[in-house]
Amino acid sequence: MMEVGAMRQRITIQKATVTADEIGNRKNTWADYHSCFAYVNLSSGKEYEAAGQTLPGDTLVFTIRWCEKLEWLDCSQFRIIFAGRVYNLVTVDDVQFRHQRLKMTGERVKRS
Repeated sequence: MMEVGAMRQRITIQKATVTADEIGNRKNTWADYHSCFAYVNLSSGKEYEAAGQTLPGDTLVFTIRWCEKLEWLDCSQFRIIFAGRVYNLVTVDDVQFRHQRLKMTGERVKRS
């Protein structure tokens, strides 16, 4: 089990939401959902195999303590902000289904 003291990096988990402007136009936006400390590490090597995909080396693994608020965390509605960069979730793992820690793999979003 990982020591809590190793979780030193602050991350923000954002959730996709739909908002409406003053005339009723709907727009997809991101809203802060949960902020916590994490153990952040590069995925192994230049490429990382996840869900049948080979991901580039700018993929990070975020390990956080599990909490009920994150029980339904999934890759389609959530993303991570870390060090001013955006990471789309690729995998979310409730390690050994013990509800003690979550291990999330995030791929950095390239700015255009």
